[in-house]
Amino acid sequence: MSDIIIPYNRKPEMIFFDFGGTLFVDGKCRPADGFAALLQAAENPDAADKDALAALWDEYLEDAEPVNGDGGAHLEIPLSAVLTYAEMTTGLRVPLPMTEQEELFDRYNSTREAIEGVSAFLGALKKLGIRAAVISNNMMSGASLALAVKRWLPSSDMEFCLTSADILFMKPDAHLFRTAAKYAGVDPARCWYCGDGFHPDVKGALGAGMLPVLFDPNAEKPLSTKKYGEAVYLLINRWDALREYLAAISVFD
Repeated sequence: MSDIIIPYNRKPEMIFFDFGGTLFVDGKCRPADGFAALLQAAENPDAADKDALAALWDEYLEDAEPVNGDGGAHLEIPLSAVLTYAEMTTGLRVPLPMTEQEELFDRYNSTREAIEGVSAFLGALKKLGIRAAVISNNMMSGASLALAVKRWLPSSDMEFCLTSADILFMKPDAHLFRTAAKYAGVDPARCWYCGDGFHPDVKGALGAGMLPVLFDPNAEKPLSTKKYGEAVYLLINRWDALREYLAAISVFD
């Protein structure tokens, strides 16, 4: 461990995780399939068909795209807004709370698999007394995303999920990271953030004072340190490597 920079030689109090590409691998988004699931739950499924609803999805996102122009913070388009738009435009009535509608739409609009080793890694964190939660750029609310995490990783013990849809600001903006740390009652400097994207995750975590861990299955070594300016971050290509490393440093608190 002699090549590991000192901040990473202390057990973190809490580790935050990205969602897609970090905990899970998702397939291509198919809005029509998500809407088909909502139609099955609707009181009046003849009000629209899945393709018409998917067309409204495309229309909404196309009209909303100018919100995220160059030069400013990028803002999330909440899934709840798109679903409300499609349902009210067509008169479709789905008698489920929006949190459940989002999870149902998400469950069927693509394939999803937990990344190899992540379940064992989360179990190891619990044994080591390290808290865990999710911070994600995601159209779903944190409450809906928590349902999805529990469905696909039933043994996980995430304290909460916070998404860009909850507060609109998207990573790498520091709002998401700092809000999550405040809510958890932890010092960002005692937190690690694991994600699979350099720009949103490494730069975002560093900007909020957290220690980044970049997950890249194509990285050459199981675990190494990298430099970004004057800062450093960990690079891993498998979750077992980080689990083994954390177990080895758990005495440094």
